Amino acid sequence: MSDLTELGAVMHEEHFRTLVLICGLENRVTGEFADRPIDLHDVEDRTLLENLVVGLEEIVGHNAFEETVLFPLLKDVGADDLAVLLTQEHFAMGPLAKKLRALAVEILEQGSSTDRWTAFCDAATDFATHLMLHLQKEETTVVQHLGTLLDPDVDHALALRRTTERDGGKLGSQAGKAA
Repeated sequence: MSDLTELGAVMHEEHFRTLVLICGLENRVTGEFADRPIDLHDVEDRTLLENLVVGLEEIVGHNAFEETVLFPLLKDVGADDLAVLLTQEHFAMGPLAKKLRALAVEILEQGSSTDRWTAFCDAATDFATHLMLHLQKEETTVVQHLGTLLDPDVDHALALRRTTERDGGKLGSQAGKAA
């Protein structure tokens, strides 16, 4: 992989955290314990759901940044088709993420039944499939090429903006230090 720009490093790190979350989810819903519904008394199961709820909110923020800030800049440098495609993929994944989040919250609040677990597994698998393909596309077509797509000063300013937005205005976090 080529050297990443500052914004590229921020986006890559966010994609990596998303990947870790979704791989853990996929392992739970398709792995050896897939036939066992979430048990809220199991610390790992509860933590998975809680992290998923937070992680899905972070994905929404990440996507909003891309749609409102990064993708318009891609259009400005002639990558209109790519910006449109990635935006369309976000719009397609949005309802899937909302459904998955709602099911996770429902299980956290009401417990898991066979029907609820089946719906959750289906939603998780569907979302994971779409998201994995999307992340791969963003990494290979955007993140790795930001050095040729954006002016270094713009890249730097956007990296600071994204980490500030993501971290609630605190640049002292580990992610903020990377920018």
